[in-house]
Amino acid sequence: MEGGPMKFIACDWGTSRLRLRWHGPDGLREFASDDGALRLAGRGSDRASAFRAALQGALRHLGTPVGLPVMVSGMASSSIGWRELPYALLPFSLEGSSVLGQWVEPEVYLISGVRGQSDMMRGEETQALGWAEQVGDALPNQATLILPGTHSKHLRVESGALTGITTFMTGELFEMLRTRSMLRHSMDPAGGGEPDGVMDWGAFREGVAASARSGLASNLFQVRTRQVLRGCAGGSNRSFLSGLLVGSELHSLEAGESPIILAAGESLREAYTTAATECGLRPRWNAIEVDGLAELGQRRIWRRLAHGP
Repeated sequence: MEGGPMKFIACDWGTSRLRLRWHGPDGLREFASDDGALRLAGRGSDRASAFRAALQGALRHLGTPVGLPVMVSGMASSSIGWRELPYALLPFSLEGSSVLGQWVEPEVYLISGVRGQSDMMRGEETQALGWAEQVGDALPNQATLILPGTHSKHLRVESGALTGITTFMTGELFEMLRTRSMLRHSMDPAGGGEPDGVMDWGAFREGVAASARSGLASNLFQVRTRQVLRGCAGGSNRSFLSGLLVGSELHSLEAGESPIILAAGESLREAYTTAATECGLRPRWNAIEVDGLAELGQRRIWRRLAHGP
């Protein structure tokens, strides 16, 4: 942390969650709630009032000094957010000079997202700035930064800028297939007697290997055949599906030679790193913790706002 308490409060406003962070004299303070953009957008036409009230309530819980500016990244600048802002365009400088943002209140600064010709993101660009802040002069000339989640983002990095965005709906597909498709009957935790979050790593690797042999659509039915023809339990089939989807995502990177950086929490780091090993990507692979990257990115933006380039 730069000397002394943070001069702003970091806010990551996602589709489903609102998160605040502040480093003060007594250490790190954090607060999170379910007041995501989607919930607030459903409360009526005056979205600005709904977002303002949610932020004020979250700040009271956080207990920070009154009057600190709040740097907001994520979905608050989207069409379901506090105020819709235009996207910044690729190439997007990782020094922060390409950022588009706006003060929507005297102490609330919305950071907009980034778009290319056929893809877009809101929030991940701030994490990418945080990664650049973290590595400093060690920023590679070419790389792929992976930010996995509901909509996994692969960000192409070239000469200090983001030059490409590719979105994989890996997390959302897993949840939809697990809970809403015919395949859910083969992944019912009650049917296998296992907790929902336990990973069967052998089945996961089997899914990754299957993803290399044929297209995703033809592989998905194997979740069903594993149950009916092989007697595989629900937890094993969930793990197979996870490996199938993550493997399908990572196979897109096999043709390259540049470094691959995965920024994720512990469970996703383990899953993606296991899949990367199966896909032959480990010589290019580096996995880091994602927690705090958005805040680091906002620090980079804050410096430019406060002091200029």
